[in-house]
Amino acid sequence: MSKGAWRVGWVRPLLFAGAAGFVLVLMPSVLAAYPLILLSHMLVFSIACLGLNLLYGTAGSFSLGHATYFGVAAYTGAFLIRFSPVESFEPYLASGVFASTLFATVIGLVSVRTTKIFFAILTLAFSMMVYSLVINGAVFRLFGGLGWALYLLGEGAMYVPRLTILGASYGPTDFVAAFYYVIVTAFIASVLVLWRISRSPFGQALRAIRENETRAAFIGIPVWQYRWYAFILSGFFAGLAGGLYGQLARQITPEQLHWIFSMQLVLATVMGGTRHFLGPVLGAFAFVGLEEVASQWTVGRYAMFGLLLILAVFFFPRGIAGGFAILMDAMKRYRS
Repeated sequence: MSKGAWRVGWVRPLLFAGAAGFVLVLMPSVLAAYPLILLSHMLVFSIACLGLNLLYGTAGSFSLGHATYFGVAAYTGAFLIRFSPVESFEPYLASGVFASTLFATVIGLVSVRTTKIFFAILTLAFSMMVYSLVINGAVFRLFGGLGWALYLLGEGAMYVPRLTILGASYGPTDFVAAFYYVIVTAFIASVLVLWRISRSPFGQALRAIRENETRAAFIGIPVWQYRWYAFILSGFFAGLAGGLYGQLARQITPEQLHWIFSMQLVLATVMGGTRHFLGPVLGAFAFVGLEEVASQWTVGRYAMFGLLLILAVFFFPRGIAGGFAILMDAMKRYRS
């Protein structure tokens, strides 16, 4: 890549990363503990939605099973902590991301041979298979009597203690801010990497596959191989988000493997706008925010949440990012 091409490809994401990083770094000194935790959830959810959108928005493959990679990463790290002397966050996260990427590699190799609704059904089927292995305790039995006792104690849920970060231990009051910076670093890195992927020849090829798979194959693009690579990358980032979430929430439940959670990722991504790079980020922030608002109603919480989602979709039929783009175009026409 030439020096000029490098500058064209990186200047915008680096400027965004610098501005976003500056604002995000200031948040611990501005926000109280609970709002900071809520912001952390938004950032983690954003990573998962960005990863999903590489497969859905860019490559055009609609997955209903991305909860698998999110949950597998969290559970793998939790099992490592529980059944080994590891007490640090780094191997916890690395093991989870490795497991989620491995699952995405195997499941994707089978799934990408199909297209459209059959692809979605196949990813859903694999997702529910993995979910069933956890909810009925089959995975816990692999660890013998202690594993089965752990399953009976939490009914599939697992507790994750506060881990050391780069060898440093933090108390309850300091851990939230320290781990927030870890999440911000992962978020900025994910944005930069996925931005370059989306603007690379590989990303252009994925868009060609999305628009017309037959034409893409005719001009020499290895269609199923590229869709497989996108699937693996998408599973990697979903696993990264899952590992971060496990330490942030300190508890992992089988619901994080269920297809309903996959639909939440899809809904947030679509609500933000799949054809805009930062659309999934806006959708993740909006989704978590709406969920927080709806939680104020102890009775009819899900009805209120559904109403808020309907209003959001009604006012932003092209996604939040699409709505902003239309507004900016209207402002430019007005000025001219």
